[in-house]
Parts: sequence; C-alpha cells; structure tokens
Amino acid sequence: MATKSKTYTPMPEVPPELRERYAVILQVISGQIEVSEGARRLKMSRNHFQSIMHKALEGMIGGLTPRQAGRPCRPAEQVNLEKDNERLRRENDKLRFRVDNFDRLLGVAAEVLNRRMQATPTGRKKQDSKSQGPSGGSDEDDPAGLLRADEQMRDSGLCATLRAALLGVGVSTLRRWRSREKEGVALRKSRGPRHRSHPTTETVEQVSSIVRQLRGLVGAESLSHSVDGLSRRQAAAIKLATLADMERERLQAATRVDITTPGVVRGMDAMHVSTADRWRWILVFADAAVPFRTSILVLERYDEHEVAAALERDLGLNGAPLVLRCDRWRAHRSPEVLGVARRHGVLLLSGPAHHPCFYGQLERQNREHRAWLDALGRVPSPDLQAQTDVMTGVLNTLWKRRTLGWSTAEQVWNQRPELEDDRCAFAQEVEQHMASIESKSAPTTMAPIDAERFAIEAALRQRGYLRQEAGGWC
Repeated sequence: MATKSKTYTPMPEVPPELRERYAVILQVISGQIEVSEGARRLKMSRNHFQSIMHKALEGMIGGLTPRQAGRPCRPAEQVNLEKDNERLRRENDKLRFRVDNFDRLLGVAAEVLNRRMQATPTGRKKQDSKSQGPSGGSDEDDPAGLLRADEQMRDSGLCATLRAALLGVGVSTLRRWRSREKEGVALRKSRGPRHRSHPTTETVEQVSSIVRQLRGLVGAESLSHSVDGLSRRQAAAIKLATLADMERERLQAATRVDITTPGVVRGMDAMHVSTADRWRWILVFADAAVPFRTSILVLERYDEHEVAAALERDLGLNGAPLVLRCDRWRAHRSPEVLGVARRHGVLLLSGPAHHPCFYGQLERQNREHRAWLDALGRVPSPDLQAQTDVMTGVLNTLWKRRTLGWSTAEQVWNQRPELEDDRCAFAQEVEQHMASIESKSAPTTMAPIDAERFAIEAALRQRGYLRQEAGGWC
C-alpha cells in the first residue's frame, strides 16, 4: 500500500537575534501597539520598519495561499532553457543539412572543373574531328551531361547564375537545353546560316514584283511563305535590293526646281505661335533663290485684312518680285490681297493641293523659326514682334552657308541685280502660256489655278529665272 507524501510543516524556530524583531512585528500585526511604537522599540525609522513588516506579511500570505490542483508547474527559467535548447537543435539540423548539400555540391563542381582543367589553354580539347559529335563539340561538353550536373547542383540549392558559371555556359543556354529536352529534340543545333543555293532569276523577279506591288510594306517572313523554296534571309536581301532600286527610280523621276536670280520669286507662309496670353500668327516673307527673310510680321488674326496689310508693308520695304508663291489658303487669294498684288504687278503662284513640299524651302525655314521661338519659351504677345525682328536679323546676317559660297543671305541679297523686266509683258506671256495649256487639255481635267501655275513656271523658265533638273536628290 502506497504511502501519501507528508504535507505537515513543523513550527520554525526563531533565531535569537530575531526574537525581539519577531515579537514586535507580531504585536504590531495583532494591534497591540502602533507602528510608530514598534519602530521606536527597534530603533528604526518608520519607513524601514514598515518595509520589514510588509515583507513578513508577504511571506505569510504566500504560505497561506492554497496550491493549484495537479502536478506542480516547472520553474519559468527551466521552461525558457528548454525552449532555447530546442531552437538551437533545429538550427543545428539546418546547418548540418546545408553542410551536407555543400559537400555534394563541391563534389559535382570538382568533377566539372576537372574536366575543364584537362582542356588546352584555349579551352578546347585536343581531339580530332572523329571524336566530336554531330554539333562539332567534344564529349566533355555534352549538353546532356551538363544538364545532369545542373540538376544535381539545383537540388543542392545553388542559384541558376552560379550553376551556369560553374558549368561554363549561359543561364539562357541551360534554359533552352532544358526546354528542348522536354520536347524531345536535339539539345544543340548547328549554328550559322543554312547552306542554300542562290535563288533563281525567276524567284528574284517574283519577290521583287510582290515588293513593288505592296510598296515595300511586306515583311521578309511573309515573302518567304509567298515563294516556295525561299528562306527568310534570302527574302530580306531581295527586298532590300528592291527598295534601293525603287528609291533610285524615284530620284531619277523627280525634278529639282531652282530659282536662279534673287528678287524674282518670293514666298509667303504663316506659322502659329503660342504666347504667354494667347495664340498669335507670324507671316514670313522670304526670297526663293536665297534664304533671306525679307520680313516676318506678327498677326493677331490670320484673315484677308491682316494678310493684305502685311503684304503691302513687305512689298513697300523690299520691292516687288515678279511672282509671289503662296499656298491655297483663302485669305491669300481674297479680293483685298489680289488687289495689293495687282497694284504692284505681282502674280500669285500656288502649288498643287495637299502638296506642302512644293513650298519646301519656306517650310524648312519655318522649322528654324519654330526651334528659335521654342527656345525662348512662351513670351508675352506684345514682345513677340521684337523677338521675331531679332531672329530675322540674326538669321540673315550671321549665318554663312556653303550653298552661298560661305556668305550670309544678306550679303547675297544686297548683290542682287535690279529687276528690269516689263511686268505687263510678263503677265501677257503668262496668259499666252495659260491659253495654250487650257487648249491642249480637256475642260474638266485641269483647274484654272493649276494651269496658271504651269503657265507661270513656263514664263519664268523662258526668261531664265527658273531651272529644272531631272533626277532630284531630296
């Protein structure tokens, strides 16, 4: 029969040196004496005496508190030590696992490096062509073997970049070989273009015909599928040669127009400008023979009144040319503008509709104007005319050009000959050419404005002011 554990605690003995303190504290606790009297008997301060008494009470309360049912709890320090021990054990297992993997990794890497060390200083094996595979590589550089080594290192936790560096190949190469292995195709393929026979003359003509009919928009891949036996590389070469021939033919068919004498033909074109407060227009007048800006005027509205006033001012300051080249904007051919041109004996010349390259010289100059004004930023509208005056003077007087014999536009403009042509006779010649052109064409095939353009060009060419060269280069 099992005996129960003893729970009785005998009465403790009070040491002689504590008997007086023990008796006084009991008297204070039982209420026989005051706390001040107990402190005075023990020759202590009241606070010190109370601290000792409170410690005694705390021990008594701890002894009076009943224990919890069940087995006694382990001390907190022991529990914390056990937790730390378990954490250290897990970390030790992880480190041991990493060390084992690292040992396996070193074994695989050592095997790969031993293969590399057997190679020559150039990195190639000293083997003849008989010992090489179909792809020209040696057995030591077999992609399948490298993939097996890559799998072993990947199982060991090594990253792809380091695995590729140890194997001596690229990461993309390993990825490509792994994909080809899943597809069941050869891991390494021959490099370089395939050896194909040159396309026949009929094939080249067929491909060139397709490129010409599609205006060069077709791609090489589409051409290779359009003609049997044609590779993409061959189609790209034929397309490139065909596009070069088409460009040469275009240049040979184009005609370059030159105005031979300054002061004969003047251009007029407008450009919108955003100022700090509102939109403004600048109307540019420039000679057609030399890049000389006769005037640049700021307009509040781009209408017939503003254009007529600007034209009157420009013709009064720089003289009247024989021909004023302008586009088909309705304000350019308004009655008020035509009246100013007739008073000065100037004929208006307009190019074909939707063909801005007819005014290419002035359009190119407007690019310079746009770059200049953009560099200034959004200037206030009252200051725009002053800024355009500065721009006009600088571009005319400081820019020396190779096409002008390294002279400025102003220098060439000042050396222009006096215009002594009879304007009435010139207008009559234009009317004669225009009547001849209209008589040779059907009534509905040519607009009067186009016939007038051809007539003016014929009159200028007859007087030597206009030269046309076949085979333009722009």
